[in-house]
Amino acid sequence: MITSPIGNCRLLLALGVVAALTSLRAAPNDAASVQIRVVPVGITPAQLDAVDKMLPQSTSLAALLKGSNYRHLYTETIESNESGFRAVYFDYTQRRTIVAEGSLGEPGAAQARVEPDWTPTTVDDAEFQDAVGVLTNDPSFHSALLAGQATTYRPMPPVQKLNANGSRIEDRIVNVGFLPRPGVENLRHEIVGVNLGTNSVVRYPGRAPREASAIDEATCGNPEAGQSTTQRGTAGQYQLTVLDSNGTVLWDMLVLRPSISSGTNASAIEIRDVKYKGRSVLKRAHVPILNVQYGNDECGPYRDWQYQEGMFQADGTDIAGAPGFRDCGTTPATTQVETGNDAGNFRGVALYREGTEVVLVTEVEAGWYRYVHEWRFDLNGTIHPRFGFGATANSCTCYDHTHHAYFRFDFDVDGTSNQIYELPLGAKPDRNDIRLATERKIYRTGSAAKYYRIRGGKRSYFLYPGPNDGVADAYAGGDMWFLHWHDGPTNLAAEIDDGHDFFDPTAADLDQFLTGESLRNEDSVVWYHASFLHTPDNAADGQLTGSKTSPRILTGPEVVGPDLVPDGY
Repeated sequence: MITSPIGNCRLLLALGVVAALTSLRAAPNDAASVQIRVVPVGITPAQLDAVDKMLPQSTSLAALLKGSNYRHLYTETIESNESGFRAVYFDYTQRRTIVAEGSLGEPGAAQARVEPDWTPTTVDDAEFQDAVGVLTNDPSFHSALLAGQATTYRPMPPVQKLNANGSRIEDRIVNVGFLPRPGVENLRHEIVGVNLGTNSVVRYPGRAPREASAIDEATCGNPEAGQSTTQRGTAGQYQLTVLDSNGTVLWDMLVLRPSISSGTNASAIEIRDVKYKGRSVLKRAHVPILNVQYGNDECGPYRDWQYQEGMFQADGTDIAGAPGFRDCGTTPATTQVETGNDAGNFRGVALYREGTEVVLVTEVEAGWYRYVHEWRFDLNGTIHPRFGFGATANSCTCYDHTHHAYFRFDFDVDGTSNQIYELPLGAKPDRNDIRLATERKIYRTGSAAKYYRIRGGKRSYFLYPGPNDGVADAYAGGDMWFLHWHDGPTNLAAEIDDGHDFFDPTAADLDQFLTGESLRNEDSVVWYHASFLHTPDNAADGQLTGSKTSPRILTGPEVVGPDLVPDGY
């Protein structure tokens, strides 16, 4: 089975430390009565900072960076090597990406190499603000920005890889949105590129990259708060234990914050080694693929990322020694999807208790998109994975577009030997249930709705599709994939995701894993697709029609996800 990238060593911040233990008195069937224990696990932010400081001592890296104007983009741990790290740099002078890999214990011995065909999409706060600084100094934008007549925002795509003719751009061009404030005349909405190698501004035909749009008359979405975000690779994983009022363990799992979650584009809140009442349920669960397609290709399509944690409102207490984890007690954390407010006081993973559920929630940013990911753990063993969709002010979301989220469930129901059964929705399980013998893909349809049983011995989990989860279109490619589990040194080899980054073909490419392998008494993985159609709120008919003359707010039941229900636990 898989191993935590840095977690199975169970490196605690201090020997035997328990970072938090909270206990509230309430009825036994109320989540407010549970005790929560959080123990930090693995590498710490301080250890990664030490790596970054020592990396310049690497002879291999120094030789490649010598004499160049360069930027350190991020450092992350390597999943297939618990003691390894990967640091990514961009050399503006030579116009190339450099990757250094080495051991956490000896970063000065790291080996560096050039990645000539890779354009990292990661743009942290510092690089984006540097790009804004260049834009502010440009004569065409200087006066408006200094006078507060316009504001800047993070657009899509975050960096530019291709010219208008489709040829590859060698320079690193960071895109910046320039948005006039309401009522200001003689200024035009525009998305521009900033070349940080030459400190110059690149202006696109049509006032936006070919994958985006900048329209004067309308933007859709909530005002952007412009608050700081979390850099990719920021450490933070925790062993979370939920005990009932008598001290009996109900839930136990490893939780990874989005910034350190696995996958080519990360995967929001990742949970591993999930047990209910001491019995295995999931080895790993997360959302490694997230994309969006516009109805007439007015913008995008985009393959989005899920490591850039944004601010949301979480009123509670930070867990000592557990960066990016906050206990909110019985006060629900709220995000942009619920409130329409892009501002907040916390970024990372918030925990709270609501009714009979213990909830983990985060908000991540990808350009102007805001994504909310929740895990809801009921005291009765039910798991509610949830994903929500929002946006801040921009022109693209004034067009109809469909978000697609792909949940990945690596089931280990009472062990790794599982069977998968398909049942008609509404029917009770019986001996005539259809067992899936080999890997397959399934489309959900209203006339043939199904649910699924993942059984290990005498115990099972049932997967019920959510009512808002939609049906796959041609772009989505399918609704469920049932696959034989794999391991390997890369995301693609381990089938963690399809290996595509932001600039690869954006549609999910899970069919490549359908090789006819057995699902009988095997370790199996279930991919679950859910989609949501975002249409701007228009008083006429709910569609964007005619001229775009006023701001519109995205509306709708913007939360999707299935239910996982236990049997025999």
